[in-house]
Amino acid sequence: MTSTLTKHDHSIQQTEIAVVQGGFGKDFMVLYSQGCVRAKLAFSCLVSPEPGDKVLVSSGNELYILAIIERPNNEDMKLQFPADVSLVAKHGKINLSGGEGIDITSPSQTNLTTNKLAINSLNTSIISNQLSVRGDKVVSQWREVNSISKAFNFITDCLTQRMKNSFKTVDGVDQQTSLNFMQTIKKTLSIRSRDALITARKDVKIDGERIHMG
Repeated sequence: MTSTLTKHDHSIQQTEIAVVQGGFGKDFMVLYSQGCVRAKLAFSCLVSPEPGDKVLVSSGNELYILAIIERPNNEDMKLQFPADVSLVAKHGKINLSGGEGIDITSPSQTNLTTNKLAINSLNTSIISNQLSVRGDKVVSQWREVNSISKAFNFITDCLTQRMKNSFKTVDGVDQQTSLNFMQTIKKTLSIRSRDALITARKDVKIDGERIHMG
């Protein structure tokens, strides 16, 4: 009867517990049973390691950090992706929930495409150097509107306004240019000024039951 001794293969990957000493990106220094060596971050390990983290490493010809087991200093987590990332739920929804808030930051561009968008907020603030809004129809309902602008330009084919009371104060010049100007006052029309000038190229007509001049 003969026996065969099998030579140990060092290429076989085994897992061990290590402690991260430092590093960034994909290269880190970890301390484990063989000493302090360099380990690469596995592609599937999305959590960025920090010094002091206990990690699971694969020991062999190459060391890879497979997962972070424990973080003794704090519980903050940062997910790092080497390239573009897509979150896809073909037959369900994706929910993002933050107990203290959600921040979305992009130095380039942020796009949002959907068939229906609903925003519910107690306080909404938008700060932009340039804002463009386009659409077919706008329906707005507000209890109170305060608008402050240095210059306001409004261009439309037809303007219809309906209000109960209207009060306007102009500190400078109030000028209106139109092809025809018509006003209908049901009760009283009162115009007061220091000087008044009415100029017509043809006819001026004043019609009333009684006309007082002076």
